Amino acid sequence: MADAYIKWWRTQEYYESGAWRGTWKLDGGGALMNQSIHTIDLLLYVMGDVKSVRAETRLVAHEGIEVEDVGIAMVEFESGALGVIQGSTACWSKNGHPAEIQITGSQGSVFMSDDKFRLWEFANESEHDNEIRQQYGLNENEAGAGAADPSAIDFVWHQRNFEDVLHALENGTKPLVDGFEGRRSIALLNAIYRSAAKGGEKEFV
Repeated sequence: MADAYIKWWRTQEYYESGAWRGTWKLDGGGALMNQSIHTIDLLLYVMGDVKSVRAETRLVAHEGIEVEDVGIAMVEFESGALGVIQGSTACWSKNGHPAEIQITGSQGSVFMSDDKFRLWEFANESEHDNEIRQQYGLNENEAGAGAADPSAIDFVWHQRNFEDVLHALENGTKPLVDGFEGRRSIALLNAIYRSAAKGGEKEFV
């Protein structure tokens, strides 16, 4: 199974801070499209394309916005693996829950919290597994980056993307992540929104 969990919090003031926030026309969607898209993109990078989805979205904790603050989707990957995507801006916590990807199977499990591994375990471990845990393991005191406060999001990840695009333009090369790659996540999210609008009917991506 392969799951993505983005259980974040945004205040009512956050949505009221800009007329575009929480609108379909200018925001493009809610918690799934905005706060969850990078984790969803990473899930697709690891697992490959999604074949179909069944989804439900709701607005439960905010007022005056058009989009969801809670979204849940059951996904079937082209590989046959199943998974769940949960995205929300209605999950309060003091320091914020980290965005998490969980990959589990009969031979091992990997849980990635933000950019660190919370769990890295395999039935038959290699000599490198302990080294990976030590170098990339999660510090238990770490909170979710930007999960409760959007201003706490580290800009370095966006910066590296911009730098790579500029490098590609200057050198006539392809960027590491191109528009076609980005469209995969958008196609999945569009299928999720279609399914939710139809009461959870199965939608193909």
